[in-house]
Amino acid sequence: MLKKLFKRIKRNPSLEKTKAQEEIALTDTLDLGEENDVIEEYNIENEEEVIKKEVIEVVEKEELDKEEIIISDELELDQVIDDKEYINHVKIIREKSIKAIDVYTEEEQLFKTHKECSKKLKVPLGYIKENLKYRYTDYFGEAINFLSKELNLNDIEKNEFSYLDGNKTPSELFNMLNNKIFTANISEDKRDEILSNNKIEPIKMHYKFECIDEEYDVYFEKYKSIIRRGGKKKIELVNKKGEVIDVFKSLDDCAQYLHKEKNEVVEMLKLGEVKYGRNEIRYSLRNI
Repeated sequence: MLKKLFKRIKRNPSLEKTKAQEEIALTDTLDLGEENDVIEEYNIENEEEVIKKEVIEVVEKEELDKEEIIISDELELDQVIDDKEYINHVKIIREKSIKAIDVYTEEEQLFKTHKECSKKLKVPLGYIKENLKYRYTDYFGEAINFLSKELNLNDIEKNEFSYLDGNKTPSELFNMLNNKIFTANISEDKRDEILSNNKIEPIKMHYKFECIDEEYDVYFEKYKSIIRRGGKKKIELVNKKGEVIDVFKSLDDCAQYLHKEKNEVVEMLKLGEVKYGRNEIRYSLRNI
């Protein structure tokens, strides 16, 4: 009886089907587990790649920011240097307050003007200008002007100080003129005369100078943005009280009113020497 029952159970297709389904489910579960492991591993790898990319982007951005800061700092430094050179250039032309320093004793003296300094210290005005611009302690101006005249090269120098406005430094110009002594179309007697003159040598000096002229520092700081740019510039005519008498929409209009050339008005405003009779002109800070 038991044997028959066992055979019946064994032959029961529903039981066999259930068993097969269990095996398939087990296989599917195993396969799904393996698939989940693969997906999880892929997700981890993908997440690592994303993190790496984000890290690289952050590093690159930081490097780029550093470069931009460096470039910005360099531009600002260049601007500062340009401003200092421009201010020094203008102060040399203005010939206002100045400090003289003895290079041996370091003694300092203050003077209200370059001319006063030249007179008191008995040094050429040209030397003061040379030292302020090029920091030389040799004075080349006298030799340059002498050689230019003797070699008939006066077209090089329009006035006593114009050699300072050229592309060549005084030492370069001096060397060029010395070479011309031997190549210029002049007689031997003239050449010997030039060579025997003590004016062909630079003069040794023992002073160095610094521009003070704080008045211009204030002026430049106030009008810097207008001075250093091109384009139209409004000009105001003001009285002693600072009250605006008239406003000119351009330098041309102002020059016409003042009966001056435009470049004269530009120079007045550039140097801050803006007196016109009992009044004065100034850059307008109002929008055009």
